[in-house]
Amino acid sequence: MTQDLAMSRPVATAQALGDLAPDAGRFVNKRVMLTGEADVLEMPNGRECLLSALRLLVRICPNLTVALPASCMSLATESRKVAEYAAFGPAVQFLPVDGDYSNYDAVLSIGRIARADVPWTVINSHGWLARVSSTGENLIGRYDEWNPAGALAAASLGVSEVFKRLIRLKERRGPLLPATVFSLWAYITGGDDPGPPLPARIEIDLALFGAGAIGNGIIHLLRELPLAGRVDIIDPQCFGPENLGTCFLIGPIEVEQAKAKALFAEALLAGSVAAKGFRETISEYTKRLGDLPYPRIVVNALDNIDARHDAQGIWPDVVIDGAIGQFECQVSTHPWGPDVACLRCLFRHPPASADVIAARATGLSHRRIHDPDSLVTVEDVDSSPPERRQFLREQLGRPICSVIREAVAKQISDDSLPEHFQPSVPFVATMSAAMVVAELVRFTAGGEPVLEPRFQFDLLVGPASGQKFDQRRRHDCVCITRAANISSFRQRRGA
Repeated sequence: MTQDLAMSRPVATAQALGDLAPDAGRFVNKRVMLTGEADVLEMPNGRECLLSALRLLVRICPNLTVALPASCMSLATESRKVAEYAAFGPAVQFLPVDGDYSNYDAVLSIGRIARADVPWTVINSHGWLARVSSTGENLIGRYDEWNPAGALAAASLGVSEVFKRLIRLKERRGPLLPATVFSLWAYITGGDDPGPPLPARIEIDLALFGAGAIGNGIIHLLRELPLAGRVDIIDPQCFGPENLGTCFLIGPIEVEQAKAKALFAEALLAGSVAAKGFRETISEYTKRLGDLPYPRIVVNALDNIDARHDAQGIWPDVVIDGAIGQFECQVSTHPWGPDVACLRCLFRHPPASADVIAARATGLSHRRIHDPDSLVTVEDVDSSPPERRQFLREQLGRPICSVIREAVAKQISDDSLPEHFQPSVPFVATMSAAMVVAELVRFTAGGEPVLEPRFQFDLLVGPASGQKFDQRRRHDCVCITRAANISSFRQRRGA
């Protein structure tokens, strides 16, 4: 197993930024320091921020140094164990804190104090709040309300900032974040409400589809929650070398043993809940269940349309879906009953006409596609879907025919990549996982819904850019046309 293959997904993701990331081809040779303040690290949230950041950093930076205060001896011992297990390149270096950061290209600190004289990012968390600052502004507020999802979200934001520094991301694509507070409970930035405390006990009857990049983050958080009940994990694949760069929990041993993802998850969750891993597809799992009571909750962490349709086909009380792009993360929640789009409404196979392919690849309207000799304008950017605006900004002033030709060629190239090689970075997957688990806790606790059905944002831009998207059920979807049959089906199998 080579380090190049293990780092292939993060490297491919960085290189996809092109001229926006001048050091995309060199970032793996740069040096990163992970450190923190003793009073924050001694809190459960601080510990979780540090260990999560460590698990993420070893997947994007082979040259990692950890320096912890002398009073954090037990945490240093735990950190060494995590590093020895997860690292697949050079060994993580552990040094005493000496205050000299001049030899590092990025520093990530778990604490409150920010610095502007070195490439410094500081993070912490409090309840459902994740905090980050990269521009010299201190983080203000408490950090003592335990919540693993908030801590994982903070680590994801912090490592995203480190990644920006390593690739020298241009500001127009994603500036370093000023002091930012993101609420996983309200999906807003700028507030100081930590949200409700975690329940003392969380009863679940859950099927998790997918134990890869997003699934790893979800499994980690499930281990940290006071769960009781049943968790089925369904994934037909085994871990390969390319998973080391994106799967938060694994180390080289899982690759060397070609460990089945579902069985890996089962072993991690066993003891706290009745966990069972199934190395099979969703359709095989549902056929084998037969008339047995189906899970009340489905969490989908398989990022393709057919898998989503199969997951929705169980018609549980709720489906919670995690999705990622190269730097975009999304969560959507699909309860049965309310007029909220199901996964089959939301994710549909696109028609194959040339106009639709061109529009999907570029974000241009059909009217503009039929005007191939004109130039891309600011109006084209403003009217495009959010996920295509940055791409079109980079094409301003170019002939539409050239933009279409290149975008369609790239899409065909991307779509033809083998399933096991989808460019991605680990901190995007863990942020999606944190939002998925927030929705899981909200549902099991009977909390008031916030999403109808989805929220998404770009990690390189930051959570302040996040958007909620509301969508009702589609009148031509089976959730409407076969609603009576679905209700009968749910009753028969004990929903």
